[in-house]
Amino acid sequence: MRLGILIFSLLFCLFGFSLEVTAQQSLTVSDDSTQGLNPRTLAITMDADQDVEGYVLAITFDGSLVSASDLTPVGVSAQAELVVPEVFPSGVTLGVVMDAEPPFEGNTIPAGIDTIIANLTVTPSTVVTSETVVAIEFSDGVLNSPALNNILVQGGLSIGSGQGLDLDGGTLTLQEGPPVTLIVEDGSAPADGTGSTGAARILVDNNYGPIQGFVTIVAHDVATVTLEAITSGADTDAANAEFTVANLYENGGTYGVVLDFQPPFDGQTIPEGVGVHLASYHYSCNNENLYEDDGSTPPPAAETSPLTLVDGLLGDPVLNNLLVIAGLSVAPDLLNGTFTCEPVAVPAEDTILWMETYFDEGAGNYAYVGQTGDLCFFYKDDDDYIQGF
Repeated sequence: MRLGILIFSLLFCLFGFSLEVTAQQSLTVSDDSTQGLNPRTLAITMDADQDVEGYVLAITFDGSLVSASDLTPVGVSAQAELVVPEVFPSGVTLGVVMDAEPPFEGNTIPAGIDTIIANLTVTPSTVVTSETVVAIEFSDGVLNSPALNNILVQGGLSIGSGQGLDLDGGTLTLQEGPPVTLIVEDGSAPADGTGSTGAARILVDNNYGPIQGFVTIVAHDVATVTLEAITSGADTDAANAEFTVANLYENGGTYGVVLDFQPPFDGQTIPEGVGVHLASYHYSCNNENLYEDDGSTPPPAAETSPLTLVDGLLGDPVLNNLLVIAGLSVAPDLLNGTFTCEPVAVPAEDTILWMETYFDEGAGNYAYVGQTGDLCFFYKDDDDYIQGF
């Protein structure tokens, strides 16, 4: 790489090279651990018995297990006049020259112990099923073109492992964590025949890392309920999702979300957590289920529909339930729910209707042939007014 040539050329042209052995010189990568796809930042520290005018770092790891996003100078190193980082599939390099531009004021990193000179951010590339230790190592002659070595520059001299520079690699331990679980929370609506709706929330238990996007697919029983709408959940709204698309079918629905879809790409995500609310599926009951509440008759049985998270059934092309974390598609465990159409109680009827006869003469408790009178209708209701009859 030309950048590698640039680093090497500047360091050696400015500082030369020496085979002198020094003491108390080292570079160290810190250790850390993580679960799921959560990134970690590892500190690169330096022990130096003289002021340091520049350095080169060349660090490797198993690219099938982790990836690096950057290797960044920190502390006094961040004031360097020349910084050249490069990221490779299985490692990173960083060249730093503290004083690379006129008037050459002699800027350096002061001598000291455990001086943090850079931060390396690494992210798991896969979810492990058992604890896995990844070596993060200083590797000479492997990365860049020409291949770079790890060195410190002190007093115009370049110090590498052959001149007494200790290179102490670190580890990132990938831990098996609890699974990511997508959950359909049970919902209900009154079966009152008016089209009333109720919501079944879609939740996720997630400790793998912040969610960048997701797809949910839920099927239902067409004889029992109708899917009326799909809306974003409280946590999706809080993250200001920029792209959402809902598709409703006779037997189910799909909902896709991308959190950061438009410039300036601020990187919004849904944080990790338990019971994180992604979406809500809204259903109405197809069948009326009313009963008279007279205090003695038990209500009829409620109708229920299974709400099933399904893969490969709905969409064109067909979709799977998934979460996007750290740029990777994660297939969650699926926990289904139900939607209940609740019977609706109506008051017991207390209206009384009756008839009475009134004859013209009004004497005696009898009528004779040819006598005339009125047949009168009456009602009694203590809590209602008649609207018609």
